[in-house]
Amino acid sequence: MTIYEKTYNNLKQIEETVIVIIQELETAKVSKKDVSKINILLTKIDVCKRAFNDK
Repeated sequence: MTIYEKTYNNLKQIEETVIVIIQELETAKVSKKDVSKINILLTKIDVCKRAFNDK
């Protein structure tokens, strides 16, 4: 497994963790404004995943 594949897989795991955190925040009825700040992480992670998946 190359370093790119390892990085992609790690990013995928982080993404899954962030999704769980967002779901927990929504369940706890945290404001949408605060949840949207964490959604930004998903966008950044997705960009990184695409970059490492293309290698």
